[in-house]
Amino acid sequence: MVIVEVIVEVISESTRRTDEHEKRDAYLSIDSLCVYVLLESSSAAAVVYRRRDECVHRETYMGIEAVILLPEIEASLALAEVYAKVKFEPIIEED
Repeated sequence: MVIVEVIVEVISESTRRTDEHEKRDAYLSIDSLCVYVLLESSSAAAVVYRRRDECVHRETYMGIEAVILLPEIEASLALAEVYAKVKFEPIIEED
């Protein structure tokens, strides 16, 4: 039996450093982990780390219309569904 693991995590500014470095490295050291998905909490965006052929590939998804295909588990993750009830804070640009 082959076990395929997918981890999906929501990151915020306060957890970003840990999630993008220490946790990512620890998770990717798990042999059965195929996909590590980091979902942004402040915008409709995701970064996907996918293991293929003993290499890790990084994919970026931006915008509410993006769909992450997860053939490893015969599924997809539509950002429109993930963020359906999320109200984002407006971005205020400084001059």
